[in-house]
Amino acid sequence: MNPLKEQINSDLKDALKSGDTFRRSLLGMLKSAIQNKEIEKKKKEEGLTEAETQEVIRSEVKKRLDSASTFRTFGDNDRADAEESEANVLKKYLPPEASDEDIKKAVEKSINETGSKSKKDFGKIMGLTVKELGGRADGNRIKQMLEPMLE
Repeated sequence: MNPLKEQINSDLKDALKSGDTFRRSLLGMLKSAIQNKEIEKKKKEEGLTEAETQEVIRSEVKKRLDSASTFRTFGDNDRADAEESEANVLKKYLPPEASDEDIKKAVEKSINETGSKSKKDFGKIMGLTVKELGGRADGNRIKQMLEPMLE
């Protein structure tokens, strides 16, 4: 079992013992999402790699942030706050976010590797940058940094 999955299971047990219903519910859902991805990828026996587990967590964080944004749009700030609280707990299981400087360096490196600053190569440059950052930055942040650099 990968260390990240072990940490989630340990934290879930702690939440069960302490009676923390918020964390118990959230981590139980996360554990289920990981198990569902294992089934989907036909990796029930060996389990997901740490990178795959992080991808599941990122997906769950994104779902909550998207929901929070929707709730705020419709004026339901209480539910938006709850979704953001869940996202913040889940983010603790991910590596630290890349700084703007890290993103800029990765974008510049990707532009140099492709040898192009053309907007038609946006997808190629974006892909290299995402790979370089290893999921430590949201695609929107990368896009905001990349677009002004292209001709």
